[in-house]
Amino acid sequence: MATVMRYVLPLFSLFALYAIFFFAYTNGLRMLALDSIASRTLPDTESLPLRTVYTGIEPVDRILVVLTTFFWTAFVGSNPSLLLHCICFAGAFGSAWVLVTLESWRRGNAWTVAAFPFIFGIIAQLATFAVAAPLYCGFQLAVSSTSSRPNVHSIAIPRAVLHALPFIFVIGYAVPSGLMLLRTPDVVSFDQKQIIIALWQPWPVYISVMATLAHFLLSPFTRNGNSSSSRCSPALQMAPPLRRVYAFAFANAAIGHVAAWTVSIASAVVPVLFNKRFVDALHPARVFGVSFPSSSSARRVVSVGEGVHAFLQWDFLIGSTGVLLWAATLYVLAHRQILGKVSWIGLGVKIALLVLVAGPVATAVELVWERDELVIEWDTKAVTGDKKSN
Repeated sequence: MATVMRYVLPLFSLFALYAIFFFAYTNGLRMLALDSIASRTLPDTESLPLRTVYTGIEPVDRILVVLTTFFWTAFVGSNPSLLLHCICFAGAFGSAWVLVTLESWRRGNAWTVAAFPFIFGIIAQLATFAVAAPLYCGFQLAVSSTSSRPNVHSIAIPRAVLHALPFIFVIGYAVPSGLMLLRTPDVVSFDQKQIIIALWQPWPVYISVMATLAHFLLSPFTRNGNSSSSRCSPALQMAPPLRRVYAFAFANAAIGHVAAWTVSIASAVVPVLFNKRFVDALHPARVFGVSFPSSSSARRVVSVGEGVHAFLQWDFLIGSTGVLLWAATLYVLAHRQILGKVSWIGLGVKIALLVLVAGPVATAVELVWERDELVIEWDTKAVTGDKKSN
């Protein structure tokens, strides 16, 4: 299965280039965005100025102008369908990157391409989550011993990183993302919001830098001492902070999924609860439905916001599906190696129910979590058995 998936997942990235960027060309998003940049006005506005200088380094500023033009419509609040979809996507993206960050710190991935997530994070910000996430997952399956031969040694993660990771993601991802939701011009000016959007872009780099600092600064305080708790197996020492990280990631993805779908379904079932202006925009078909990116069937968008919504719908669908398939592969490989079997029906039912209730990325978090618990449990039993035999 791993052999197949290591080739299938990069194909997801290739399909994303077609489904997302070709669609952006055929539906008119690219032209509308370029017109906005050329006129130096914020998209879907008539006269609000577009900031064109951020760093003074022209190539960097050009990239930031494009990204700001794109994300402005997602967080300004003028498109309810897009905003609700972004709430769901933001939780999923962050939790998927928790999995990537965990994987990068595992001992079995040391000095492989899987150990450098900031590279794929930059790709995600410049070329979409749907391109970067399946690509990372495919490489991880190809080079990592944690997927092919999972054991407590290969999946081990520094406890300093585990203790710090939830706080790192709150500071490096959740807070900057929340700042982009601040109302304009009531709370922040139009220019300040553009600066906030630009500062948000390299958040995967922030995560990698803070995790590295946490490792070097906090590791002396998490080394084994002489207490009775420190004499337990490394697997048991790692388990509590690891579980907290997985619980954080699961909740982050699930809350966004549940909130977005609850609002969307409620608008269709009990529309009287909503302002009439927003009922159609919040319908599940409008928020989560996708259009197939063929030049003959693609509908021309009338605004940058509408085009960005179509762009992000495919970005979320492809990226989250890739992460889920990767997690399922890790789950299956571990069960085959340790237990010698996989309950395919049980796995299928579990995935279907979790995707429905918590979303695809929360499901991926749960599967990787269960994989790690299986490995830790197996190691604990082995250690206990050795002690009894001695």
